[in-house]
Amino acid sequence: KTQALDADCNGVEDAAFSPLNITTGAIPGACIRYEITVTNIGSTPVTGVVINDATPANTLGSNAATKFTSQGTLTVPADGAAGPVTANLGVVGPGGSATIRFSVRINP
Repeated sequence: KTQALDADCNGVEDAAFSPLNITTGAIPGACIRYEITVTNIGSTPVTGVVINDATPANTLGSNAATKFTSQGTLTVPADGAAGPVTANLGVVGPGGSATIRFSVRINP
């Protein structure tokens, strides 16, 4: 799971995704974009792949229209709501990857 600042909450990250904590600009009212990638390092397909996550503490879903999944379906909390993030990715083939992205707003 990596993150990137989206200071104006337009659904576009302001810098590259990184596993490091955001130390500048992550202030109340700003948004953070998260990216989760799963990779099948095995030699056979993996079926029924599901990613479960949630809005972090002190944040709410933001700009749900900008959610992204490279395959399958992604459900995120409505704008202004907290809750689960669920991606049903289906099958990830040998050496294949799938990526999801979603946004949260830091509580004002």
